[in-house]
Amino acid sequence: MIGSLRSRKGHRVGGLSRLFLLALVVAGCGGSVSPREPSPRDGGVLRPLQVYRQLGLLTGSEQFPAVASFATMAGPNDSTFVLFGLSLPNSALRFRRDGDAFTARYQVTLIFYRDSQEVRRVSGTELVRVASFDETSRTDESIVYQTVVALPPGEYEVAVEARDGSGARGFRAQDTLDVPAYRSAQGPRRLTDPFFVYQAEARSAVGEAPAVIVNPRHTIPYGGEAPRLYLEAYGYPAGQPVRVRVKDAQDRELWETTVRLVSGGGEGEDEGNGGFGYAFFDIPAASLPIGRLWIETSIEGEEEAAGRVPLVVTISDHWTVANFDELLEFLAYIATPAELDSLRNATGEERQELWERFWKRRDPLSATAVNEFREQFFERIRTAMLYFQEPLQPGWKTDRGEVYIVLGPPDHVYEHFGQVAGRPVAYEWIYERGPTGRLELVFQDRRGIERYELTPSSRAAFRSAAHHLRNRMLAPANRE
Repeated sequence: MIGSLRSRKGHRVGGLSRLFLLALVVAGCGGSVSPREPSPRDGGVLRPLQVYRQLGLLTGSEQFPAVASFATMAGPNDSTFVLFGLSLPNSALRFRRDGDAFTARYQVTLIFYRDSQEVRRVSGTELVRVASFDETSRTDESIVYQTVVALPPGEYEVAVEARDGSGARGFRAQDTLDVPAYRSAQGPRRLTDPFFVYQAEARSAVGEAPAVIVNPRHTIPYGGEAPRLYLEAYGYPAGQPVRVRVKDAQDRELWETTVRLVSGGGEGEDEGNGGFGYAFFDIPAASLPIGRLWIETSIEGEEEAAGRVPLVVTISDHWTVANFDELLEFLAYIATPAELDSLRNATGEERQELWERFWKRRDPLSATAVNEFREQFFERIRTAMLYFQEPLQPGWKTDRGEVYIVLGPPDHVYEHFGQVAGRPVAYEWIYERGPTGRLELVFQDRRGIERYELTPSSRAAFRSAAHHLRNRMLAPANRE
């Protein structure tokens, strides 16, 4: 099944210079010999795929960035429905022209095992059709595949494989899945874990397959639409209060509400355990800060049986950070003091409005769906983390990291060696067309500890260039 999603972003324009990175590899670039992926303890910008893995979701690679997750609910008789959802961007697939459109195919296979024996296999091939070539390169979530399988309760090993129809790209993953028993002769009182949906309709009977389009990534962009969740309960009366809480990574409660179960019908066929109820609920976007959060749901008075699922609030479809304070540290490289103060002091919807306004001022192509400057900025931060870390200093906080983030890759890189063989004592970066004209910047290891700092004259030149660049970026907004 392919879900129809609302368009949120266009294709991304990266800010990475391959020639410059090649020069870094040849030069050795000081500090660490080889790049490494940032980790949460570094404090930094992460690609959402890294975060999804840490939260236990199934993920593919950067070349095939699939994300998959499971949800469960009561099925027919004593079985349980397992709802599997997988999302992909169009860019993961190889499209071909098909008349006036472009088409691609992909395959998904699920195999459920118990005691090393295959119990159930589900496999399907799906067709994706888009109207224009530009749509084939979308890097946001644009495809949702899902399937529903009825299984006896128990613990399963699940093998997942998704692959482009050409066979060139794909991923395989394995997971352990606990399929709970929602109905039995003893009439258990159970609450499902909530799951994220883009669209959903309530069931009229527990034997009926759910009519939903799931959000497998559990993700929304900061300032985006409120996430919608759905849950069911068995053995509880209609009107039963269900407590909903949003917590941050430190288990601090950020938001709380109570929703009431609506009768799902079908009490006659499920009379032994009191029928079933359901609830939809939205979490106001203004209540959600950037970072990794948790949604907890429980029947009032039964908090020990709370359901718990992750929610990721990203700074864009491609990047996430741990919290807003960390984000403000990055923005200090390009923001004015007044902008930083406004963002720091605002909360809720006001902060979201200021956030969108901040990037809109700097958007070089307002007619496109993606903010090219924003995506380039965070790509540069990640590159700085990969290549410019120094002893006790993350890459984005070093002088070379700051210059790279603000000015981008230089046109030329030169190494200068001293008496100690094998390690440069200085680097020289040259920008032929900097904001103030030709710019020569020297980073010197004055203390011999592989910390390369701008010389005083280079620092003054860089500050002047950064000031001119900031004013140039804000000039269109100032003219409005």
